[in-house]
Amino acid sequence: MLRTALRDGDIRMQRASDHLTVVIAERLLFDAGSYEIKPGGIEVLKQMGDLFKTASFKEIRVAGHADKASASDGSNQYFERLALSKARATQTVRMLKGDGVHSQSFIIEWYGDVRPIASNETEDGRQMNRRVEIVLYAGI
Repeated sequence: MLRTALRDGDIRMQRASDHLTVVIAERLLFDAGSYEIKPGGIEVLKQMGDLFKTASFKEIRVAGHADKASASDGSNQYFERLALSKARATQTVRMLKGDGVHSQSFIIEWYGDVRPIASNETEDGRQMNRRVEIVLYAGI
């Protein structure tokens, strides 16, 4: 499942000098508008957790992101997307911790629509913006 998700682009990795960021597309973990992790997403997180358990991390940050609400959606959409991104990050951490992933520090972050990685003007861009990022900082 994990290998397929990587091949299909539902999981992408970005390496920096002091951390590794794993970007997981919404469609892999969640149904639209939901924070409940789908069965296939649970399996992928378990497989990732098995890999994470082999390393020592000083910090793991899990961030939820959303697409931008259009002006016609109304002002409450911003707060709903913010709450959804928080719930998704929280559920992801619960799943990783429940699977035995340990870190000196788990940090949950939620950004709603304030950190887009693509344009919200197209459906493809909005899909890219709906994601969970897991940032892994190695232990010293």
